[in-house]
Formats: sequence, C-alpha cells, structure tokens
Amino acid sequence: MSEEEIAAQVEAALEENGEAAEAAPADTEALVLATDSFPNMNKMDGSDSSIWKCDGAPNWRRLAGFPIYATGQPRLADLDKCVEQAVNKYDEQKAVLWVNVRQEPVLYVNGQSYSVREKDNVQKHMVSTEAFAINNIENDMAGKLKKGDGSFKFFKDMVGEQEKEKFVDVEEESGKVESIATLGEIFSNATKKEAKLQSSRIPIHLNDAPSDESFDMIVRLLKGHSSAVPVIFNCQGGIVRSSTASVIAAIIKEAQLEAEFDKMKGVIPDNIIEGLRETKLHPPLPDTNGSNNALMKGEFPVVLDLLGTSEVGKACKEQVDRIINAAAGAENIRESAVMEKMQYDVASDEWRHVLKERIMGNIKRYFMLIVFAMYAREAGKAGFKQPFKAWLDGTSYREMIEAGKSRLEWERKIPDEQIQDLKDLLMAENFDAQLPQVINKINQLSYKMFNDLPRGDQKCKSMRKLAGRTLLEVLPPKLTVYLESKLGNLANVPDFYDMVGTLSMYGKVPVVET
Repeated sequence: MSEEEIAAQVEAALEENGEAAEAAPADTEALVLATDSFPNMNKMDGSDSSIWKCDGAPNWRRLAGFPIYATGQPRLADLDKCVEQAVNKYDEQKAVLWVNVRQEPVLYVNGQSYSVREKDNVQKHMVSTEAFAINNIENDMAGKLKKGDGSFKFFKDMVGEQEKEKFVDVEEESGKVESIATLGEIFSNATKKEAKLQSSRIPIHLNDAPSDESFDMIVRLLKGHSSAVPVIFNCQGGIVRSSTASVIAAIIKEAQLEAEFDKMKGVIPDNIIEGLRETKLHPPLPDTNGSNNALMKGEFPVVLDLLGTSEVGKACKEQVDRIINAAAGAENIRESAVMEKMQYDVASDEWRHVLKERIMGNIKRYFMLIVFAMYAREAGKAGFKQPFKAWLDGTSYREMIEAGKSRLEWERKIPDEQIQDLKDLLMAENFDAQLPQVINKINQLSYKMFNDLPRGDQKCKSMRKLAGRTLLEVLPPKLTVYLESKLGNLANVPDFYDMVGTLSMYGKVPVVET
C-alpha cells in the first residue's frame, strides 16, 4: 500500500466523521527547520553484538521473535542499508513495509532529516493527525527552499521528543542547500532501488494513545500480508511512537499466526501445531526484575478495572507486556507513566500540569493496547473484517479510560499520625535540639514512601522533594516566617537541606538594628 493510498484512506475516514477540510497552503514564512538529531537520542548502548548498529539509524532494533523493526529517522545515505537488513533476513517474502508514524512534517536537506516547526515554538513539534496535511506542508516548505537563494536556516534540536520544563536557548544557524527532498520523494526513489519496498505514513500520537483511525490503518496495512512479512516503523528518535506501532503490529501478527495455526489442523499433527503455538504465542511471561511497584508492572487502577470486566483481559495484558518488553530497547512504554510520575513528584507547580497530561496519556496508551489485543483476539480469527473503531463502538472502553486515567495517587504523603509527632517535636522551645531527630525521621519516612521505586537519581529527587514538603508542613508559624524571610516564596518548595541549614541559624545570628 503506497503512501498516497494511506493518505487517501485517512482523508476518507476523516470525511466520514465530518473532520476533513480542504488543506490550505502552509504559511512557510512562519515555519522553520530543526535538526532531527538531539543530545542523548541514541538509547541503545551497542553492547549487544547481535543487534546491527548504524549511526545513521538511531535506536535501530528488531523485536525478538517478530519480523518487526523500529528506528529513528535515518540519514538518507543509510536508508537503503536499513531496507537491506529486512530484505536479507526475510528474503523469501515478497514485500518489505516501511511506515513513518510521525505527526510532524519532515524534510531532507543535504541528506540529513529536519522537522518543520513553527518559528514561535521551535522547541515543540508541530502536530497533525492528517497524513495529506503533513505532506502538503513538506511540499510547500521544499518549494520555498528550492526557490530561495541557495541557503537555508535551521535550529539544532536541544530538547528531543519530549518538551522540557526549563527552556533551552537555541541559536539559528545557516547552511548551503545542495539537495532537498520530501519524505514522499525519498521513499519514491527507495522503491525504485528495491522493488519489494512499500512505504506509507500513519501518524501516531507521541503522548497519548493512537487514534482509532491509526489503529485501523495499521490493521488494514498488515492484514493484506502474511504474518512473516517484515515491517519497519520510524519516528524521530525511534523511541516512543515507533515502539507503540511495533507493539500494535506484533499483536496483529500474533493474531494472524493464530489463524494460520488453525488452518493447519487436519493437515499437520495436532501435537506439532500445539508445540509451535506454545513456542510462538506463549513464551515465558516478562521478567519484572523483581519490582514490587504495581505501576511499573502496569497495574494502574483503570487497567485493573478493565481486567475485571473481561475474561480474556488478563491474558491480553500478559501478551502486551511481553511484546512491550521485546520492543523496549529504547524505552519501555509501559513504564513511561511511572518515570514521568517520578518527574512530577519533583516538578514545579506550573510544569506539573504538563506532566499530568503526559502521564494520563501514557496510561491511556497502555490501556488501549490491551483493549486492542482483546479486539485482535476476536477479530483476527475472521481476518480482521470488522474495524477496531466499529468494534470499540460496541463497548464502554473509551468511557472507562477517560474516567479512570486520572485515578492515581498524585501526591505521596507522610501519614497524619507521623506528621503530628514531628509537629510536637518542633513546638518545643529548644526546637533546635530536636532538629537532628526531626531531620532523621523525615528522611526515614521519605525513603519508606518511595521504597517501591528503582534506585536512581530520580528516586533521590522525589524523596528530597517529599522531605521538603513535609518539613514545611510541620514547621510552626514562627519558623515558616523566618524561612520565608531568608529563602523567599516557599510556594515552590526550597531544597530540604537548604531549609535545614537556614533553620539551624535561627536565633543564633544577632539582628543588627538600623
């Protein structure tokens, strides 16, 4: 299926829902280019010699046991090498599929990929769910550069796929234009070199579940091929979106494989079929590395609600967890919500709003992957004749996730009885004599509140932030006033040890009267 066919299907789906509008020419004067590469983009350490490594294809990997690859946007010079990897490994297959899952426009200038961004918001991706609209922007931007004076301006992406709390200063740079190509032109040339290659574009959300239409686009693409046909997914860094698409594809391919096993009955002995089924579809459950954190294992309250409403829910969650672990070379998308939650614990009040939306979006993505696995288990037997969207319309799962994605313990808090004990210690006249005991007790309580999280810098920061909030909660008014006079506004909680050091000087430094 070509990129044009995919775009046409997306547009048709949007028109069906009354969402399509005629695309106006892009205001290219308000757009700029930003490099696709960014600091610390490559998450693969290269220690696994069995994984083919290509510096021009960041985070390239194959899901173990599947003809599925994920990667960041490759350099033009390395695109053919990536295709060759899949063609050579699956040389008996008649097709190799490449799917770009980015929501933002992309251009190749001098063989390097750049994303198109808004001039006033250069540190954030443009977002579009319509493939044809993205293509139009790429064409308009390429046309502008081709008609220019032979130079181009760009910014280096210093942020990456996820917006950061602190604004990073970036400077505009310039270069000489030697070649310009849109994604459509790049893959059109690639298909001429490799006849098996078929390319398409299916936009997927970065910090949310894929849309119903995106799920269905991947189903329509893959159901026309056998389960053994290789597919390559790419996003900017090969981290979140390509991992998500890979999980969806693996669920579809396992459903196809199940249907193929059913067709073998009566032709191949049952014991052989069952042996193959056990090997391919029921490998050992994913190792949670001894984690006792329920959320790291995907046991979000809304997910537990889902499992309670479906007989196949538990098996589908295990399937999704197993596949996510196989796709987790760059990032484990089940654990993303937990890692964001650890940042939330130490973030400023303003940034917490952004992180909360991200966390809920990550939970929704995980939830909908399980729901999709439930759908595939049912629809895959009939060759995916019923679209996911239509199947979903007959359930209450959309309402369940919207109502339940915010059900988290957003604040970890020291138990009230322990808070009162700390207050009693600090109410004494010689509170400074009690301060070491208070500090020690707050540290112990903070550690206990986060003992379910893995070791690391983020855990230490979370504990320290909780300790700071707890100290402010238990201080008597006179000490709070004193701290504010020395450290300023306490709304954004100061560092715990800065506050402790300041309190240790209370009443010991004489006040100089003027």
